[in-house]
Amino acid sequence: MDFAGVLGEDYEISRKTVILNSNDTLQFYIKIISNPPENFPRHVREITGYGDALADSCGFYDDTNLDEDTRKEKLRDFLNRYILFFNVEQRGEFFVGKDWHIVRKTESFRSDTILEPVPIFSEDAQRTQEIFEEQLRSKKFIGLNKQVSTEHDDTPPIILWKSKSKETGDAYTVYGPISNHDYAFGGFRFNVQADDSPIKKISLDKDVFLDSYLHEQVLFISSINSTDIQEEIELDGEMLEPIEYNHRSETSSESNIEHSSVNEVKKDKEEDFMNTFKQQAKLMGLYYDEKDLYNFHTAMKTKGLVILSGMSGTGKSKLVQCYAKSMVLKKGQLAFIPVRPSWQDDTDVIGYLDTLNNVYRPGDSGLINTLIQAQDNPDNLYIVCFDEMNLARVEHYFSQFLSVLEQEGNTRELQLYNPGYETRLYNQNEYKPNLLIGNNVLFVGTVNLDESTYQFSDKVLDRSNVISLNVKSYEDVLRMEEDRRIDLSMHEEKNAKENPVTTEIFESFRKKGTDITLTSSESKLLWEIHGKLQECNRNIGIGWRIVRQIDNYLNNLPSTSLLKREEAFDLQLIQRVLTKVRGSEEQFSELIGRYNPDSKEVEYSTLLDLLDTMPTMYSMEKTRRAIKDKARELRLYGHTI
Repeated sequence: MDFAGVLGEDYEISRKTVILNSNDTLQFYIKIISNPPENFPRHVREITGYGDALADSCGFYDDTNLDEDTRKEKLRDFLNRYILFFNVEQRGEFFVGKDWHIVRKTESFRSDTILEPVPIFSEDAQRTQEIFEEQLRSKKFIGLNKQVSTEHDDTPPIILWKSKSKETGDAYTVYGPISNHDYAFGGFRFNVQADDSPIKKISLDKDVFLDSYLHEQVLFISSINSTDIQEEIELDGEMLEPIEYNHRSETSSESNIEHSSVNEVKKDKEEDFMNTFKQQAKLMGLYYDEKDLYNFHTAMKTKGLVILSGMSGTGKSKLVQCYAKSMVLKKGQLAFIPVRPSWQDDTDVIGYLDTLNNVYRPGDSGLINTLIQAQDNPDNLYIVCFDEMNLARVEHYFSQFLSVLEQEGNTRELQLYNPGYETRLYNQNEYKPNLLIGNNVLFVGTVNLDESTYQFSDKVLDRSNVISLNVKSYEDVLRMEEDRRIDLSMHEEKNAKENPVTTEIFESFRKKGTDITLTSSESKLLWEIHGKLQECNRNIGIGWRIVRQIDNYLNNLPSTSLLKREEAFDLQLIQRVLTKVRGSEEQFSELIGRYNPDSKEVEYSTLLDLLDTMPTMYSMEKTRRAIKDKARELRLYGHTI
């Protein structure tokens, strides 16, 4: 979303809002005067800007031939005349403005003015104001506006419709009051305070419009005028009477999208994708249980790092290619990064600053170019796959990424070099000091577990879903191969007709929530296992991060998934908890138990005893099998692998 701001005030001698920094660049501080999104840090009321960023879009040029005081005064005079509109990006601890635009201040502007962003919708070839009002009445999705936040906490209390007329000029109608909104790939849907309360409308007073600031699809209205408008709508607004419609009536697919709830939209689109994914896996000769495909997809949705493990030849890399092909990703949107055993730190992957020649030298892996492309094209999805990622120590060469993966998509930044060097570099336009890694970048790795590889540290495991791919029986493979040949003979460039999965569509698959929804039995089991792990080793356990990620995984199971919740919880114990059980027989024999070669069963296992306390629908078959494997490892090798 765009912010509005004005030049800050010099409130003390040592603190000036326009300075000349050490790189001989004009630097200024802007006070935010618009209400920011709910997820924007509340303590940040000023952002930093640089004079050279105002040249193209705002028309300010810094004459470096002038003396320092004159240069600063020229910029101060320029900024004081305007309201500035901009995006904000975080660079380390600093918040920096970009994409600057200016609008001259109105005569009534005061230093304490707060602006409310009100989104604007307007007519096009397919939609008139009458159709727009019917969409509002029917609680349909009314299309996109890039300045409307997708977060539920950022619902605008009013919205605008812009009518165009050659005779009378543009006119604006205000609709409200709005209490909440939904978002799906079809756009936004706005709801009033109660289901039976109609939306009302009034015409926007021209004086209010002239006292406001128009920027792209938003009218920034002063908070005083916004409050008055909301009160006027409540008291004198003309009602848009609600209309009833049959949710189950047979309509076109477009109408179904508009009439259905967000969950129904998500279900239909995600179900189509999973059908494509399963079909593509069959066509590529990947012989996996369909539950493995749902497991992989759900793990990819829940962000973090997904690690595909298994014996060599099980098709780990091909599964990633299959997933990308199902999304219809174009060339460059899937980056395979072969890991080299010689990698020691992140400079081997992302590159380094060459201060001798004043250039940034990216790593020859090609990763940085992919991430720059992803930053410049946020609507497109990108998959980065580190192939054989444990040939080198992951926590060394992947260190910055491990920290980045903990952040939300709008704050995930990778620092390539110290920003203080930016103005010295010849290729600064190509390689900025900080690189935003948005939600459109998915990270996955493939690993083999043998004598040539390294084990993962807990720092890596805490941020990863480690999925072990199993080989199906040869009988099943032969049967699936016969089915594949039949499908291939009937297949006619199906993917060429598929629509690509964009960032927007993929985000609609994700279920976002802040509340933990684990059942009492699930949370109790995790807590008791945590306690037993702590008894074995105080440095391992089930941290709060893992609990949240397990809960996020369970909540993101597709509605049509073949995996039941109980099976998914079973998988999460293996993928998120048992991966941490690595050590000697002395440490873990009581926790894991002792393997009896005669009965081929595990005896005296604390973990198995805890699993037995779960409700009967939680069979935990896969976790029991994994415990058995670890008990055998303890007996054979004296430690777990």
